[in-house]
Amino acid sequence: MTKEKNHIEELFTDGSAIDEERVVEALKPLITIQRDTKEIYFKDSQKITMEDKILAFGLAKKLLKTKGLIEQETISASEIHKKTSFKKGSIDPAFKSLKGKFLIGKGRDYEIPNYKVNEIIKRLDDKIQPKAIKSKGN
Repeated sequence: MTKEKNHIEELFTDGSAIDEERVVEALKPLITIQRDTKEIYFKDSQKITMEDKILAFGLAKKLLKTKGLIEQETISASEIHKKTSFKKGSIDPAFKSLKGKFLIGKGRDYEIPNYKVNEIIKRLDDKIQPKAIKSKGN
C-alpha cells in the first residue's frame, strides 16, 4: 500500500502564530501595559503617525490575546478613542486607511492578521530606530 501525500500539510506550521520577542522589541519604545488591568498606554516620547499608533495598539492586543491575557484581540476606532487620549477626528481617517491593508474584519471590529505582523514590525522599527543606529549595520 502506497502512502499518499496530503498536500494541505505543506500549509501548516507548528510554530507560534507570531514572534513574541520581535513584537515586544518593536512595541517597547511605544507602549506600556498595566499588569493588572492589561490596559495599553502610549509613551509620550514617540512621535509616530496615528496609523502607526493604531497598529501598535492592535499588535499589543494581539500579543495579549496570544498569551491568554485578554479575551479578544479585535480593535475598533471607538475603542482606541475611549482608551487613549487620541482625538476621534485623527483616529477615524487613519483607521479607515488601514482597513484592508493591515486590518481585517467587518463592521466595527478589526484585527491584525498574523501574516501582516512582520510587515508591521518592520514599519514600526523603521520609524522608531534612530538613523545612526540603522546605518551602523550597513
